[in-house]
Amino acid sequence: MDTFEGWPADATTFLAEIAADNTREFWAEHRHRHATSVHSPMRALAAELEPEFGPVRVLRPFVNLRFRPDASPYRTDAGGVATTAGGCPLAVVVSAAGLSVSAGHRSFDAGQLRRYRAALDTPAGAELAQLLAELDGYAVEPGRPLTGIPRGFRADHPRIALLRRRGVQLVRSRPAGEWLATREPLDWVRVAWRAAGPVVAWLDLHVGAAERVPLPRRVPGPGVAGSSTDTMKSVIVESADR
Repeated sequence: MDTFEGWPADATTFLAEIAADNTREFWAEHRHRHATSVHSPMRALAAELEPEFGPVRVLRPFVNLRFRPDASPYRTDAGGVATTAGGCPLAVVVSAAGLSVSAGHRSFDAGQLRRYRAALDTPAGAELAQLLAELDGYAVEPGRPLTGIPRGFRADHPRIALLRRRGVQLVRSRPAGEWLATREPLDWVRVAWRAAGPVVAWLDLHVGAAERVPLPRRVPGPGVAGSSTDTMKSVIVESADR
């Protein structure tokens, strides 16, 4: 197993530079810096987190322009994502600004949202409210709350603020500094993900994993080489009517 020894100073420098010059020319000239200073440490961090949290998928540096045609072609951060047995994502992201972790679902799909709201209308809802009130060092991602009243509920429901939420994701961040070049980030991520454990366990039990559905094959146009080898991909479906 790789040993995580931190991100060298050039990691945050590179990420700031790729944000300022997100071009193929810059990437071609400096991609070796990403491999050495950014990607390799992230893979080592993922390897050391795996025994406790399961496999951590390290994100590729390229943005999939097929689904985000207006995005910049290269990521300006680097990250890894683990998934609990109940389908809850645990993420870690390093950027020029610092290190961040998250736990939970930023946006529920239709089935998750239905199960989440049903659970809030039971004693389990009071349990979640208490868990969120007792969080230390975490913030709850504000997201895009529903402005009206969810169907089937009253405006005076004791947990109406939670019922209006479209997702529950905990976030914690720490500014960049010399500490990133040590093993301290590994312990920091471990402690942060453990602290989110009770909320994650609630989400796993009462909300569960998002539904994964296959996307249709892209129909190849004339003269598009290699299109016949495109494979089916899956995405988390998000409901537009919430």
